[in-house]
Amino acid sequence: MIVVPPCRAFARALFCVILLAILAMMPHTATAQDFSKMDITALDSIDFDKLLDIDLMQVASKKPLAKKDVPGVVTLIKREEIVNSGARDLIDVLRLVPGVEFGGDVQGIIGFGARGNWANEGKSLVMIDGVQINEFLFATVPIANRIPLDNIERIEIIRGPGSSFYGGFAELTVINIITRLPQDINGVAVSGNVGQMSSALGRYGGNISIGKSFGNVAIGASAYIGQANTSDRMYTGLDGVSFPMAGAQVTMPLHINGSLKYGDFQARVLYDRYNTTMRNGIGKTLPQTFSTNFTSLIADARYDWKISERVTLTPRINYTRQQPWNLADSVALNPASDFNFLVIDKSVERLTGSLQISVDVSKALFFTLGTEYYVDNGIASSRDPLSSLWSDSNGVQSRTVQYNNVGVFLQALLTTDIVNVNAGLRMDRHSAVPLAFVPWLGITKTIGNFNFKALFGQNFRAPSIENIRLFPAIKPELTTALEVELGYQLQYNMFISANIFDISIRDAIVFGGGGYANFARTGTRGVEVEYFFKDTWGNVNLGYSFYTANYDGLPDSVRALNPYRVWSFRTSREGRQESLFTNDNVLLGFAPHKICLNSSFNLSSILEGLTINPSFIFLSSRYTVSELKVLEGVQTVQETKPHALLNVFIHLKNAFQIAGLDIGAGVYDALGSNYDFIQPYNAGNAVLAGPSREIVVRAAYRLQVK
Repeated sequence: MIVVPPCRAFARALFCVILLAILAMMPHTATAQDFSKMDITALDSIDFDKLLDIDLMQVASKKPLAKKDVPGVVTLIKREEIVNSGARDLIDVLRLVPGVEFGGDVQGIIGFGARGNWANEGKSLVMIDGVQINEFLFATVPIANRIPLDNIERIEIIRGPGSSFYGGFAELTVINIITRLPQDINGVAVSGNVGQMSSALGRYGGNISIGKSFGNVAIGASAYIGQANTSDRMYTGLDGVSFPMAGAQVTMPLHINGSLKYGDFQARVLYDRYNTTMRNGIGKTLPQTFSTNFTSLIADARYDWKISERVTLTPRINYTRQQPWNLADSVALNPASDFNFLVIDKSVERLTGSLQISVDVSKALFFTLGTEYYVDNGIASSRDPLSSLWSDSNGVQSRTVQYNNVGVFLQALLTTDIVNVNAGLRMDRHSAVPLAFVPWLGITKTIGNFNFKALFGQNFRAPSIENIRLFPAIKPELTTALEVELGYQLQYNMFISANIFDISIRDAIVFGGGGYANFARTGTRGVEVEYFFKDTWGNVNLGYSFYTANYDGLPDSVRALNPYRVWSFRTSREGRQESLFTNDNVLLGFAPHKICLNSSFNLSSILEGLTINPSFIFLSSRYTVSELKVLEGVQTVQETKPHALLNVFIHLKNAFQIAGLDIGAGVYDALGSNYDFIQPYNAGNAVLAGPSREIVVRAAYRLQVK
């Protein structure tokens, strides 16, 4: 049950939600259409999840499947939704997905939360066009103001553990960002946006994309550059030190994406430079601004060799070079400097080769068998402090380290008159950890307007390079997930679905006390509900998610070791921890209740191509560590206020009757809720203030070439 605070801002926001829901359910007989009589082109112009039958998704299956048949709890976000919403960055887009939220990490980085669990370190797999972008030192994915939205065609999301063939970091969620094909651009497209917060510049950025097909050859490229203040508010650390965030907590992305397709051969090159500045360090507030930078160069090539109509053999090779969490400011490089402990100047190279064969045995049976091998090489520069170097097999400090992994996976899809069965398994042999073998099973069935999914999966995550350095005895973690989803199509353009989930992470790799350790078990269980309604007048997507912490069977002495636990305590003179407050129903940082509304209303009767696009997020109260005195044995948590985020964006296509010119303007956090990013574990960082109310203006132009 959500307790509604008696505040005027929330009351206004709740009124907006109720009003939009009423509008969505009002009859619109003049615009109703019979989809059964429309061809695919016409249906796509209506563009609703009758798309359950038309939009094919591949993020949870090697074989493209309709959304209702995908063996996973999935979300599809299309380009039109992203553009209409006026989203500033990927946070704005993914926040409209039930169960997805964000938390603040060390050094001002913002990362993923999934169903109440902190998923930033190796528990969330993020890909661009099927190419993994997680960094390999700690396996994190910094996300704020990083990925350009203007070049995205669609985003496919598994809102739960990934299927067995992904391995790696697909424990709690998988996000595949699919960019526009050259033929989608067919010329040149440019775009830019600017935002102004209450007391400082919010952001600015520009993107240019080119693309063209020449028979069997298609070439595309895009480049994005920008800058954004994380906030214009004040940051106050747990040490009581405060500073204005504008100009101190800044993100500066440069993202370049190039692609080539020749027949069945595909190649892609990604260059991603994500520069950040910060003053909130690792458990302490710094007296000056430092830079933390992430740089990646990725080259990927694959060939889909169609041996016959039913058999496809796909060799693939990928090379990735990264320099993540790079901090090499001159003031910190001096070994005598008080800030030398901050220095990280390491690079990682990964070379991956894979081979898979996909076979349509019959109309009822499809399977994929594959193998993957990668080798990681870590290199520490001479500027890294000796304390941050790796140890070789004899315990001698070394500036290099190497690991390798062999993976084998099998996936089979069997369709019958009774149910469809999608089963898989994966075996991984990492050079530093024991052999892993994980199964996965999905059962789906559609009967008339009703569809059903039952899912069971296990995911293995090997410790990353720095996990092992900071705790050589660390063990891999294993996630087990059970999910059941029910969906019903109420009418041709209205659909509702609900799922329940139970996630258990055994031997969870957690951070605390300056290093890593395995915690016995953590996880969550809960429910997610979604409602979709779309017609020619617009659309409404309404979602609700709830989670509760899963501590079943763990004694209090073990729970006390969980860095995600909501727990206030102090240590007595005798050395005993005295509990002052606990709430074992939730975990640090993430709200147990979330409502998300995304809507778009067609105002073409006023002006052709005009839409108004309100969105709304409600998050119930969360918990944050408000005091942490390690030497004194004191930890205090406090409950934050709920947040109601109302955003409104007005978008006009073909503005001023110029084909290809789109403009828009809107306001984010119109109610002034002032959302904060909370660190979801007790590592000594205070809440990271988010942006205040921000006015955003966007313009885009596409010039098609014949």
